[in-house]
Amino acid sequence: MTSTTIPVVPQKSETFFERYSWIVFLALGLIIALFGLGDILTGGATFESGEAPTLQGISGMTWQQLSSTSPNAASMIDYLVRAGGLHLFILGLLSMSVAATAFRRGERWAWFAMWLWPLWLGMVVLLLLSVYKQAGPGVPPPLVSGSIFLVITVSALGLSFRKFFPKQQTAVGATVGG
Repeated sequence: MTSTTIPVVPQKSETFFERYSWIVFLALGLIIALFGLGDILTGGATFESGEAPTLQGISGMTWQQLSSTSPNAASMIDYLVRAGGLHLFILGLLSMSVAATAFRRGERWAWFAMWLWPLWLGMVVLLLLSVYKQAGPGVPPPLVSGSIFLVITVSALGLSFRKFFPKQQTAVGATVGG
């Protein structure tokens, strides 16, 4: 009998998290898109409720005080909140698209692209900390959510590293025959 060499391709064993880490970015993209949609719909009025500490911490005024004191400034802020909401909505949709396709397939460029998440979140937190000057109104919600999402994205990227940068393995030949 003759012997035949059959190449054995090493199987890439992924951990549960490596296999499903794309879902983290899909979910974060959905959350950001929903935040954006909320800002598009509410505009500056968002500062009357949940975002009140942000406006008060920066301006020292409530939304009602700002609106009555300077209606033109309130209109500008309303526009900026809606425009920012549109940006968040598009960011969320783009992130969901990359997560569900290239990141899920393990394409290296998508892993690098997703590092824009922690970069953006860190910059949002730092910017908010640099302008937040008034004492007492409470913690701005973007400071809390941004910090939590920052930890989640860095963890997800760190735990998925092996999927995108596997150790180089050589093919091993097996001899079959008698």
